[in-house]
Amino acid sequence: MALVTQTMLTNIMRNLFQGLANRWLVTVSTREAAECLVREGFYLYSRHIIIRQYDDVMAEEYEEYQEYLNHKEQLNVMRQKMMNVAQGDTKDYEELRKMAEYMELEHE
Repeated sequence: MALVTQTMLTNIMRNLFQGLANRWLVTVSTREAAECLVREGFYLYSRHIIIRQYDDVMAEEYEEYQEYLNHKEQLNVMRQKMMNVAQGDTKDYEELRKMAEYMELEHE
C-alpha cells in the first residue's frame, strides 16, 4: 500500500472542495509506491480515485494540442481562401467547395 502524507491529503481535500477534483500531482518516495497507486488508485470518502502517470497525461494533452494547432491552421487556410474568393479568385472557390464536401463527409 502506498503512503499518502498528511500534506498530500490536505492538498487533495483543498482541491476537491474547490472543484479541482480532476487533477492532482502526487509525489511518492518509491517506484513501488507509484506503481501501486497507478495500479490500484485509492479511495477518498468512498470515492475511487484513479491515478495516471504524469507522462501519459502529458503525452495525451500534447496530442490534443497538436490536433488543435492542425485545426487552427486549416481554419486560417480556409479564411484566406474565402478572402481570395471575395476578391474574385475562382480557383480558391473550387478548393473551398471541395474542402467543405470533405468536411461534411468526415462528420457523417
